[in-house]
Amino acid sequence: MIDWYRRKSWTKIDEEEFYQKLGRARNDSRAQYLKIQAIELLETKDIKLLEVARQLLDKMLKDYPEDKFNRSSALHTLGDISKFKKDYESALNYYSQALDFEQIYPNVKTQSFLDYSELIVKTNKTEFYDKVEELLTAQIPNLLFPLHKYKVFSLLAIIYNEKAEIGLAERFALEAEKFANAETSRLRYHKHLGIVNERIEWLDELINKNNR
Repeated sequence: MIDWYRRKSWTKIDEEEFYQKLGRARNDSRAQYLKIQAIELLETKDIKLLEVARQLLDKMLKDYPEDKFNRSSALHTLGDISKFKKDYESALNYYSQALDFEQIYPNVKTQSFLDYSELIVKTNKTEFYDKVEELLTAQIPNLLFPLHKYKVFSLLAIIYNEKAEIGLAERFALEAEKFANAETSRLRYHKHLGIVNERIEWLDELINKNNR
């Protein structure tokens, strides 16, 4: 049986049942339930359900402003919703808010640093490349999965090429290629977790264009 806060639909009955159970839940758990339900609806990629997800997250942030544990994740998810709708300015704003909050409350980290960086490079906002370089470079020691290393090193290769630091650009392009082709994550019990199953076309195109 699916948990009441993990619905993939949002009929009138779904909505009524969700809010009935939310009202009976412990007050300190309600923000988390709103966030989880929003993420479940986001995963459907249904445009109508994405709007419901946005409303749930807005409610979470408005009604539970003191909840620090779920705040950055909620902001990150709002960024994802905006990105899916191709509202890139709003997406960047939400990712930036999540990053700012993670500076204040570092106990919970999201992938906002990477999603923000990808979107800056994808939309060619070169005026923010220094900030992205700093963000990505700081995260390198924490990267675990080949997929994340492939993305980070690809983005850095593009940035360094833009800055005419060709040696660094080539170095990171080679690193990105290595992790794109990694067959295992080197995790003892989850060897295939986080490997690159599908190349990111626009990233590869930018690197190949720069290397011509």
